[in-house]
Amino acid sequence: MTDTATTTPDRTDARTAPAAADPADVLVRVRDLTVTYRRDDAVDTALDGVGFDVRRGKVTAVIGESGSGKSTLAHAVVRLLPGNGAIAAGAIELDDEDLLARTDREFRPLRGRHIGFVPQDPVSSLNPTKTIGAQVREAFSLAGSALTAEQVEERILGDLRDIGFAAPETLLARYPHELSGGMRQRILVAIAFSQRPRLVIADEPTSALDVLVGQEVLRSLHDVRTKHGTTVVLITHDLALASRNADDVLVLEAGRLVEAGPVAEVFAAPRHPYTRALLASSARLREGRVLSIAEAYERHGPDVRRAGSPSAEAPAVVTLDGVSKSFGGGKSHVRAVDGISLAVAPGSTFALVGESGSGKTTTSRLVLGLESADAGSVHVLGEDLGTLDRKGLRALRRRVQVVYQSPFESLNPRLDLRSIIAEPLDSFRVGSRAERRARVAELLDRVRLPASYATRRPQELSGGQRQRVAIARALAIRPELLVLDEPVSALDATIQAQVLDLLQEIQQELGLTYFLVTHDLAVVADVATQVAVMRRGRLVESGPTADVVLRPQDDYTRALLAV
Repeated sequence: MTDTATTTPDRTDARTAPAAADPADVLVRVRDLTVTYRRDDAVDTALDGVGFDVRRGKVTAVIGESGSGKSTLAHAVVRLLPGNGAIAAGAIELDDEDLLARTDREFRPLRGRHIGFVPQDPVSSLNPTKTIGAQVREAFSLAGSALTAEQVEERILGDLRDIGFAAPETLLARYPHELSGGMRQRILVAIAFSQRPRLVIADEPTSALDVLVGQEVLRSLHDVRTKHGTTVVLITHDLALASRNADDVLVLEAGRLVEAGPVAEVFAAPRHPYTRALLASSARLREGRVLSIAEAYERHGPDVRRAGSPSAEAPAVVTLDGVSKSFGGGKSHVRAVDGISLAVAPGSTFALVGESGSGKTTTSRLVLGLESADAGSVHVLGEDLGTLDRKGLRALRRRVQVVYQSPFESLNPRLDLRSIIAEPLDSFRVGSRAERRARVAELLDRVRLPASYATRRPQELSGGQRQRVAIARALAIRPELLVLDEPVSALDATIQAQVLDLLQEIQQELGLTYFLVTHDLAVVADVATQVAVMRRGRLVESGPTADVVLRPQDDYTRALLAV
C-alpha cells in the first residue's frame, strides 16, 4: 500500500505497505485524490490529495474520526457522492484503468459488476415495497448479467446459503420489515457479491447492529470474500474490528492520509501523533493487540467511574418489580418484557445490556412512562407510574429526561441550537426569555461547545457535537434521572470516549442518576456501577459491574464479553 502523500512535509509519518513492491499485487491505486463539497457559496475540501494502493485479495480498513473523510472516500470510488460533492483532482485506478476517465454513464456498468458496495444502513438501503427475492434478482438485471433465469436462481440460493441462511427459498418471498437488522445486512452482502466483483467496499457494515449480530455479518462477509477471492475496503470507526479483520489500514485525519501500512505494524507502533491518539482512545487496544473486555476492565484499575458506589440505604431512583409487557395478539403476540425486577441506586450508572429484541428498549420506555406495564409495578423517583394520570406523568418528566441513540435523527434540522436546547424550557415555561437564553449559553458551555454555536443548525455539526447538543437539551430543566439510550453507539472511538467523559463529569457535578441502555459491554465496563443483562425479555444476570464482567455466570453474558 503506497501513500503518495509521503513526499509532503505534513504527512511524513505515512507508511508504505509491502504491496507497492509488486504492481501485480495491486488492484486499486488512488493518486492525489481531492474531493470537495459546495455549501452555499463556500467550498469545503473533504479529501485533500489522498493517495494509496489496495492489495489484491486483501482487506484494507479505513479508520478515522467522524468528518475525517472515510465515507467520502468510499463514495468517491463508487461514484456515489451527493449532488454537492465533486472529485476536484486525482486518479482512481482499478487494474490500471483510470475510472475517473469514464463518464457517469460509462461508469455505471462497473457498479455492481466490478465494484460492489455494502451500505451502512440496511433499513434505508432496501425497498420496503419489494420482496427480498425481487431485490436480489434486480441486482442481476441492473448489471446486465448473462446468466439464464435458472442460473440466477441457483446462484442466489447458493449465495444466501454461503452467508448463513439455512432455508433461502422461504426468505425470497419475505419483505425487509419481516427480517431482523442482521438478516437485512446479510442480504446487502449477498447483493454486493452477487456479480462476483473484483472489489467490494463495505461502509460501516456493522455500526447499526448489535455486537453479536455484527460478528455474524462480518463472518458472512469474510466467508464469501475468501470463497471468491474478492478485495475488500472496509470503512469503520471500530478500531478493534479493524484490528481483527483487516490486513492493511489507512488512517485519515481531516481529509488527509496521515498513516498507512499493515494493520499489525500500524497498530503496534503507530508513528503519527493522530494515529497514536486514535488508538489510545480505545481501552481495548494495547500494543496492537485487542484485549478482552475483562482484560481492559482490569487494566483500568480503580477508575473514578467505578469508585464510591452509592449507599445501599438510599431509596432507589428506579424500581421495577415483576414487570411484564406484551405487544400484539394471537400469532403476533410478543412478550417483550417478562417478569423483570431491578433497582437503580441514586447517583449511580445502571446499565441494561442486551441484543436487539431483548426487551431493553421496552424496559426504558416503561421507565420513561411511554409504555404501561401489563403486570408488576414501576416506581420512578418515588412515584408509582401505574397510578399517575397525564398531569402526573408530565410533572414527572420534568425530573426525568432522555438522550437518544442517533444524534442525526433526534435533533430538529429546521431549528438552530438555541431553539433546540430551549425546547424543554419553553415546554414547561421555565423562566423569562432572557433567562432561557442565559440558560442555553450556560448549557453550551457545560457541554463544551462555543457560545457562537447557538445560531448553528444540526447539519452544521459533527455527530459528537450533535450528541453534546442532545445532552445539553436533556439537562435544560435540571432533571434528576437521565435515560441514556445507546448514547455513543453511532459515534467514533475518540468521540465515544469524549462523550462518556463528559457524561461522567456532569454526573459528578450534578449528582445525576443514569439509566444506560446499550448492547456494548465494553461501554458498560467503562462507565457502569451496576449492570443487568437481558435476553428475550428476561434478566439472565445482574450485579456489580466487576462481578458481571470478571465473573459472568450466564453463557449469554460470556458470549457478549467474548466479542
